[in-house]
Amino acid sequence: MSENMSPSRAGHGAGDEAPERELGLALLTRFQGLLRAARLYDESNRAYRLQIDEFQATVAGAREAETVLVGMGDAFYVNGVRLRAGAAQVALFRALQEEFTSRGLGALRLRRGLAGAEIAAFMRLFVAARDTEQGERLPEAVAAAGIRCILPVRASELRSSAPGPEDPETQEAQNERARAREIFERAVAGTRSLLARTARTGKPALRLARRLVQPVVDSVQKNEFSIVGMTAIKNHDEYTFAHCVNVSVLSVAMGHKLGLSRPALANLGVAGLLHDLGKLAVPTDVLRKPDALSPEEWQLIQRHPLEGVKLVGRMPGLSTLALDTMRVAFEHHLCTDGSGYPELPARRHPGAFTRIVTVADVFDALTAHRAYRWRPFTGYEALENLMSPDRARYDPAVLWALVNSVGLYPAGTLLLTVSAHVVLSLSPNPADVRRPFCRVLERPDGTRLEGDAVETWDPMPAHEEVARVLAPEEWPGETEQLLAA
Repeated sequence: MSENMSPSRAGHGAGDEAPERELGLALLTRFQGLLRAARLYDESNRAYRLQIDEFQATVAGAREAETVLVGMGDAFYVNGVRLRAGAAQVALFRALQEEFTSRGLGALRLRRGLAGAEIAAFMRLFVAARDTEQGERLPEAVAAAGIRCILPVRASELRSSAPGPEDPETQEAQNERARAREIFERAVAGTRSLLARTARTGKPALRLARRLVQPVVDSVQKNEFSIVGMTAIKNHDEYTFAHCVNVSVLSVAMGHKLGLSRPALANLGVAGLLHDLGKLAVPTDVLRKPDALSPEEWQLIQRHPLEGVKLVGRMPGLSTLALDTMRVAFEHHLCTDGSGYPELPARRHPGAFTRIVTVADVFDALTAHRAYRWRPFTGYEALENLMSPDRARYDPAVLWALVNSVGLYPAGTLLLTVSAHVVLSLSPNPADVRRPFCRVLERPDGTRLEGDAVETWDPMPAHEEVARVLAPEEWPGETEQLLAA
């Protein structure tokens, strides 16, 4: 691997970095436009040709003969210079990070002399590579097509991590967050493909679901709870798929705290991922209706547990995994106090997996954007809600596991410490639920850390304590964007 492929390399002074950052943001913007056009139009379309020409001109305007665009974890680099997402670029970065990670792609090498025909040929191959398995074959496909000036590089071929802080614990925490983001975004992309395939064939791909869940189980069993922190990032466009992944991640984390075996955690994760499978049978306009549902529409919603059972039941042979998934799909809206739906002739006690998935489902739903709430509940507020007198609806052991999985101050919670620091919780600390991993937003002297000025506590120091939990409206910035940055 050449030195140019390292995400961060020597030779760039502070004055050299501004043009590279400008180039990098332009490349990301142009590539996203190119990708959208390639999915909508054929190559004769004027709008698509315009996107090709603009991308070609951006590459041609680079200072170096070869421009290397690297995507690693939650960051992009151009020619060794790290790009940071401002408020306006958060959605762009997340969308392209997902495109990279879903294909196992680590970088694009863009050479001067790149022609429009090569761009069009590359985009055909890139769009056709819809998952990691196809993405792994992309470099060979590009070479076979005779493309020489736009070359993909697998993530596995890049150096494992860019040079970072000298403190090993801080570096490991940052590496863990990057790994967690990659696992999470692959799971979201894979869930989108899985549900699309299920809608098309009428049969859920349980083995694919298990492959998506296995990295989550690995991460949780290693006590890498950054993956739990990922569930606090809410994306309106991806909510349907992210909700499935969030419930799976939270369920696996709670199951781990309750001492479940690895095979049980894998089955639990799949059941959590597919708990809402029956909603494929509910019309989209009903699922997304912002107003109150009519009695007829509510009946459709209440049927989705039954529809989920029917879908899984179409699989040939009823394995333990299929039976676990069917039971959770049927029971996840039934509570331990007998409330919930579907309506049954006799009271039914939900199974162990169901009791876990139900709490994960409610917790994630409370923290989601809803048209009927002026803002979503924070994770801290959602915990308060679950621990209210309504807690009789849930298994107390599972509620205990939830607190020990997300911490007393779940990711996204704004905190004022006794030393007058304002910090944002990033992920739970498995060693101490009171002291999460945090990003410092404001120092005691009033200095706000914004833009490239990033300071983290990995985790909150032992001498610090939380003085007060702040409401989101008490901080002028967008905490969700800070979580995603």
